[in-house]
Amino acid sequence: MSQSEKKDEWSALLESQQQELLNMSAAELLDGEDIDALRKEKLSLLSAARAEIGRRRLAAAKTGLALKTAAHETKTDVIDIQTARAFVQSAMNDPRYTLAARKLDEMSDEDVVRIYQQLQKLRSDSE
Repeated sequence: MSQSEKKDEWSALLESQQQELLNMSAAELLDGEDIDALRKEKLSLLSAARAEIGRRRLAAAKTGLALKTAAHETKTDVIDIQTARAFVQSAMNDPRYTLAARKLDEMSDEDVVRIYQQLQKLRSDSE
């Protein structure tokens, strides 16, 4: 028997089984089965599947966050505060940027670096 003949026999068997199932009534399909037990079993399977999906989504989110954090940490360079202050000062006079009215010399180094990084990101996004 050749491979294609075996495949044809298998296909014919599957098709006849499918037709038999499609032609059966619901009562015949469930004959002798405890409907409540089947319902509980299927609900349990569905609940387990939902829990597994949740675990996989959480794992994917954690992986994505770890990759994003790692990428951010590798991009973090040591920023010279004087360079950052000079850049922010020039941005205050640049009409492309709108900055709140502040005195640059009264801003903390952290604020200056944060604003500098935001301006750099804006600048790279616009290019």
